[in-house]
Amino acid sequence: MKRLAWVALGCALLLTGCAVDQQQEVNLYRQILNSNVPPLPEPGPQDPLSLDTALALTNQNNEQLGLRGEDYVQALINKNRAVAAFLPTVSFQPNFTIEQRPSGNASSSTGPGGTGIGTGTTGGGTGTGSITSSGGFRNHGDVSTRFEAPVVGNINLFRGFSDLANLKSAEWVIEQRRQILLDAQNAVLLNAAQVYYQVLRSERQLEVLRNSLKVQEARVTDEEGRFKNGLSTRLAVAQTRAQADATRASVALAEGDVANGRSVLALIVGLPRVPNPLVDDFKVPDERPPEDQFEAAALANRQDLLAAKAQMEAARHAVDAAIGEYYPSVSLNVAGFLYREFYTDASKWNAILTANLPIFSAGIIEADVRNAWSRLRQAALFESQVRRQALNDVQLAYQNLLTSERRIKDLADAVAAADEALKQAQAALANNLAIVLDVLTAQDQLLNAQLQLTGAQFDRTIFYLNLLRATGELTQHAARKP
Repeated sequence: MKRLAWVALGCALLLTGCAVDQQQEVNLYRQILNSNVPPLPEPGPQDPLSLDTALALTNQNNEQLGLRGEDYVQALINKNRAVAAFLPTVSFQPNFTIEQRPSGNASSSTGPGGTGIGTGTTGGGTGTGSITSSGGFRNHGDVSTRFEAPVVGNINLFRGFSDLANLKSAEWVIEQRRQILLDAQNAVLLNAAQVYYQVLRSERQLEVLRNSLKVQEARVTDEEGRFKNGLSTRLAVAQTRAQADATRASVALAEGDVANGRSVLALIVGLPRVPNPLVDDFKVPDERPPEDQFEAAALANRQDLLAAKAQMEAARHAVDAAIGEYYPSVSLNVAGFLYREFYTDASKWNAILTANLPIFSAGIIEADVRNAWSRLRQAALFESQVRRQALNDVQLAYQNLLTSERRIKDLADAVAAADEALKQAQAALANNLAIVLDVLTAQDQLLNAQLQLTGAQFDRTIFYLNLLRATGELTQHAARKP
């Protein structure tokens, strides 16, 4: 019964560390994500869906951010492991030994199979006594048993500064994972914004096409009436019908684009569907800093670049940890026995101080050091690549933004000119100075100009969001704080 009590106590101590608060673990990375993009309530089916609400829903529901967040949690856990190297470990290690009872000369030996278990004499006889004092065993016929219940403690006193280097490396890995999480957040939110404005673009194009179709259908009706009155030709009627049919086909294609775009948007923001009207409420500033200021901001704030720098620092400390394997290590092991056979005669505790100095490791330590240096060189090369990529991304986004603004200005002039040309063609047709084909051509030119202007206006917003993403400042500007 006493033995069972000690075993039960050990099991109870083990079970106390099994409970983990899952929500608290998730909150470790959710608080990082929500600090940049606070949660917003989900809109009703008829409520407008603004860009900041779409970004907030994406930030809350996107599984990719959860995956990167779990990487961050695992880095925190690995730091706890590194800290544990400085702390003692204590464990309850009950053990029960049973072996064949030795006989003859083996009964006085001390090795396995001959642990000094005597025959155990009682009185003047030579019986199989049930108790002996040699080796702490109890004899039971042909077998001998021993039960011990020690509490064992162990601590590493010195390990060549490797533990300290591993701790510093773990801290930099945490920073790397944190920046990777923020970089993933920027990438996911930019993708959500691009899909959001693609849907807006498709809906605006659909609106323009539908308005044009109404005008063209009215033109077909008017032309058919003129033909019945002998004021038009069959060719003119056929031309107006062909133009209307082509526009109707474009309307059907645009409606499909809108439906597909909304399906993709629902997938990204984490909703079953998005029937809500979308609102273009993001304003691109007319005045902005020069390009070199955006480049400086990218070097200071870009999350993937900061992650690459942290990775390089972690690799640098990993080199120190590998070099530390050449140094001696010292550890202390202490055991206190809660129960032993013949407890009154046996030792109640023991302690062992162990030192280890590597003399020959068959090249393993050298390989570890070389590998650590190689990883450091890799990290430095990757940091250089990310730095150059960040600057290139800023330059491309900035130039695309400037190009889109010049294009918007030119397309606005083109729309105004096309509208005036259509009015002139309609007036000329009314005065029999033009044919129907002239009006249809003017209508087609106006429609194309309007569609291009609509696309360029949304392109400008996307290019500006790309510029914010390139500088690592998308979440600070694109998501409004409540």
